Amino acid sequence: MQDFLESMPPLPSVYQAEASLRAYCEKVQHKGWDPWDALASPIFRIFPLNQRLPRWIGGHLIKIAPFNIRPFIGVPKDCFAKGLALYISGYCLREKRKHDPHNLQMIDRLFQRLKEKLITGYSGACWGTNVAYQTRAFFVPSNTPSAVHTAFAVDALLDLHEIQPDDSYLKLADGACQFVLQDLTITQLTEGIRFSYTPQDNSKVINVTALVARMLARTGALTGNTLYLKRSQEAARYVISRQSEDGSWPYGEDPMHQWIDNYHTGFVLDALEDYSTLTGDEEVVETIEKGAEFYRQNLFLEDGTPKFLPTSTYPIDGHCIAQGILTFTRLRHRQPDYIEFAQKIARWGAAYFQHQSGYFYFQRRSIWLNKIPHIRWVQAWMFLALNRLIDALKSDSR
Repeated sequence: MQDFLESMPPLPSVYQAEASLRAYCEKVQHKGWDPWDALASPIFRIFPLNQRLPRWIGGHLIKIAPFNIRPFIGVPKDCFAKGLALYISGYCLREKRKHDPHNLQMIDRLFQRLKEKLITGYSGACWGTNVAYQTRAFFVPSNTPSAVHTAFAVDALLDLHEIQPDDSYLKLADGACQFVLQDLTITQLTEGIRFSYTPQDNSKVINVTALVARMLARTGALTGNTLYLKRSQEAARYVISRQSEDGSWPYGEDPMHQWIDNYHTGFVLDALEDYSTLTGDEEVVETIEKGAEFYRQNLFLEDGTPKFLPTSTYPIDGHCIAQGILTFTRLRHRQPDYIEFAQKIARWGAAYFQHQSGYFYFQRRSIWLNKIPHIRWVQAWMFLALNRLIDALKSDSR
């Protein structure tokens, strides 16, 4: 750890980091690999590699390996729907700051690709991964819609509606709300309601319900749909009830999901903060402030280094860098030093994790650096994070 962090290189500006990253992403046409794309390889359709354990072990080894074997096993370059949505939201922020026909051109191209990834056969618009993936807990077939992918797609649709109002965006967002309300498993609890990850499971993943709460609140606020607002409040109450005494949230309720990690904690905080802003619900404020304090004290070092777990810095993950920037930028009105900390994380990330060609690395482990330029997991998140930070710095200086 000391060898990696003991000498701070010159710190590039946030603006330089964003411009360099944007140039790289446009050069590769927002296409690349993903930590979860291993099962797109035809070798995982051959027995015994098509079984649960080989799928999980093989996918995990490909994910963490310091060298990229995807080109050699037939994994194509692409970008999951969630990544496309993140890029759209980032370009919308750029367009809101200053009109540029190039922003609109990029937005249109990305939106067309997002529409192509719509999954049919459900109650409304929905998105998921275009390849299958195997986690420790379950297997998700390709083109299975998920609450998470759909929630970020709705964010992009509503961001689009803000810069160029069009009922077609609202119609898709409304359809996505119908998907989560009619096709996901909804569990009614004393504290509120919980949403499943996909229509095929009954998982108890906390950040999923938080993201759905935000999605329903934002769409409901725009369309005046009181049912969406009611369900959003019930979902938020569930998330609040699952916060631990120290301010943290486990990934989920099941025994195998009891870990606490960086970016899922950030997801919950972002979603609750936006929910509070959209609805004016003050009951969530104490939960947010308590969670933010835990996030700052336990999942980052003072110099801006993101920790993956409260008990472990490694692997240092590019996704966690982006999430820290997003969350502390969002929460800047809660604590005056949060925006400064967001800048510190961004500068740290640009100094240690940004390649000279513009992209950000995937992970630093204790004995190796994984430089694979994952197009969604890191680049899309960093593109959105840097643009949200720049937007905040410009708006706060007015």
